Amino acid sequence: MTINIQPSVTPQQTPLPSHVTGVLQIDIQSIINNYLTLKGMVGRAACIPVVKANAYGFGLRQVAQALLGQGCNAFFVAHLEEGLELRRASPDAHIYILSGVLPGTESLFVDQRLTPVLNSFEMLNRWANYTHSINQKLDCVLHFDTGMHRLGFDSNDLSKLLESPQLLNDLNIQFIMSHLASSGDSSEPMNGKQNQAFKSLRTRFPYTKASLADTGGIYLGKDYHYDVVRPGKGLFGLFNKPDLAPCVSLYGQVLQVHKAKESETVGYDGAHALTRDSRLATIGIGFADGYDRRLSNHGHVQIGEFKAPVVGRISMDYTVIDITDIPEDFCFTGSWVEFIGPLNKLDMLAQSIGTISRELSTGFSSRLHRVYC
Repeated sequence: MTINIQPSVTPQQTPLPSHVTGVLQIDIQSIINNYLTLKGMVGRAACIPVVKANAYGFGLRQVAQALLGQGCNAFFVAHLEEGLELRRASPDAHIYILSGVLPGTESLFVDQRLTPVLNSFEMLNRWANYTHSINQKLDCVLHFDTGMHRLGFDSNDLSKLLESPQLLNDLNIQFIMSHLASSGDSSEPMNGKQNQAFKSLRTRFPYTKASLADTGGIYLGKDYHYDVVRPGKGLFGLFNKPDLAPCVSLYGQVLQVHKAKESETVGYDGAHALTRDSRLATIGIGFADGYDRRLSNHGHVQIGEFKAPVVGRISMDYTVIDITDIPEDFCFTGSWVEFIGPLNKLDMLAQSIGTISRELSTGFSSRLHRVYC
């Protein structure tokens, strides 16, 4: 019988710097395609990407530049420091700061042309007073809480605003918004309750644009789209829909191949005992690179058509795999293995350890060599 030996896994860049032991490969074209897919679902509504947390770990500058090339001219980030970084990369983009404007930062917003999302009456009052003091009508977004209880005007804040409508005279309200708590589950009744609350709220601002939908909200249908949608995780294929493509692969280089005998243990605290004589490979990626320690004795890597289990505890800089059943010319010192990729998707890894893909993607270390393709 002839066995068809597949080539060893290799990151899609030749050559790699000789010092590199871990490669994070990011498919920019998939991100662009996902953006265009989501944009195409919402008709005339503006599709403004959320690129907070270094674009979910995939590179704020690189992702923003790619989307700017598709005619996208506005973004959301979480915090002011992210907005300042994005402004340096994108001089003309419209940038919204979801956390709003903190005391003492007002002039930075004006100087850097950043738009705060105002989350409370106190914040609105302070922003209005500042705009009045400089005699300049400034942009903002009003965020209302419809049930998530994280950020946004609560009912008391709304009452104060309705009692002081003159505060809005010095402001240019771009739109009002709220955030869905359970949009990833289309059967969750909370979605409909929040949408109804948002519709009621809109009657207070009949001439103002509105935004409710994140990625999940886009898939809930037209009734949730309003004037602006705010996709985040869907841009990067981190939302389980067949029309959204994953954008990330993670590769590690084999540093050493060695043998161990039955009953010997692997790694810290002898967390794995071998049940047979084995061949082991040590890979130059550990939890400091973002390969989650919860995958110890639980995860696997892909080597060509073969799976190799992780054995022992994942340490800060290294992961050990069992390659006993893998042909020797597939795995050797200097070869590469796939930690994340088409056959080992980030979502699958996250689900296997009871977390979400965004926790893993935002944990990728800066010492990983990034390749954009």
